[in-house]
Amino acid sequence: MRFSLTRPLFFALAAGSFLISCTDDEPLAPSLPDTYNFSNVDYSGQQQRIQMLDMLIAEVRKANDGQTVVPASDLIAIYENHNQLLGTSKKLEDKTHPSAKTAIYEYFNMVGELSGNPNNVVGGYLVTPEGLEPAQMIAKGLMGSLLYWQAVGTEGYLGQAKMNVDNTTVTEGQGTAMQHHWDEAFGYFGVPKDFPANDGTAAGATGENKAWFWGSYSNQRAAVVDVRQEMMDAFIKGRAAIDRKDMAARDEAIATIRQNWDLLVAANVGHYINKAIEFYGNSNETGRYYHNWSEGKAFAQALPYNPDARITATQYGQLQNLIGTNPQTATLANLQEAALLLQQAYGFTNDQMERL
Repeated sequence: MRFSLTRPLFFALAAGSFLISCTDDEPLAPSLPDTYNFSNVDYSGQQQRIQMLDMLIAEVRKANDGQTVVPASDLIAIYENHNQLLGTSKKLEDKTHPSAKTAIYEYFNMVGELSGNPNNVVGGYLVTPEGLEPAQMIAKGLMGSLLYWQAVGTEGYLGQAKMNVDNTTVTEGQGTAMQHHWDEAFGYFGVPKDFPANDGTAAGATGENKAWFWGSYSNQRAAVVDVRQEMMDAFIKGRAAIDRKDMAARDEAIATIRQNWDLLVAANVGHYINKAIEFYGNSNETGRYYHNWSEGKAFAQALPYNPDARITATQYGQLQNLIGTNPQTATLANLQEAALLLQQAYGFTNDQMERL
């Protein structure tokens, strides 16, 4: 039998050629940073507004002692930034969804009228005669109508109008217009650049190293509905996609952010409806019932700001009707039905709903 190197060599070369061809045809996955670490990132304006909101809420809560008078004018001065807070002219008022502003000013007036009277404090919370807690309507109301809407809304930083902008001209410290808008959306999430490995809850954490508002509530709900890593990964992937001008990947990241942030809002609505149900009818926990009902109501108002929200307009209307207009007229049966409607709209399991 004759031994030949020709045939084995031919097949070896052919196989090698095939492997090289396959490798060349498959695009390499883009290299991504582990944290939100990019050139020319600036979301200082979002940090300033977040801290102004924190100041506003702290001012409102002074009235919970039943002694301190908190004039509406003081709250308006913070909201409209009359005094160059944090050394900036930026303000909360001009970034709030127009449809929410009237109610915000009404809540300021409520605080001014109710504060300083211990009869208006129930269980440590300043409330209206109907049990509505204006502090929660202001705090969670602005989390939705400002922070959330500005980030994910159709008119917000991840909306088409602010995404389909220049991505060529670089401004030192801010990047391109598209990069900057993306960074501003990230800023409203209110988390450290290495979140959630750094969950922003360390004692003394401040500024960009602290989990604020939505970042904080994502930590609080994480034991049951944890969207933190998926949202953070999407923010990183989207910014990297913009850097390499991959708009398809950018849009995928936008969809992921919207879907997960929507889930986070709904998880908080579910949590506070559950807590309201828990304290409903307990005369020893009236203040906590009013408090949790108000929080659930205000969180629910954020749901429509997301154009990709799972809940339909019809379901949203039903949800608001079931929650009711104030905690005194809300019924236990309606609150239970509201929880069920939310579960069906968002696909929460029975176990998740029980633990929210």
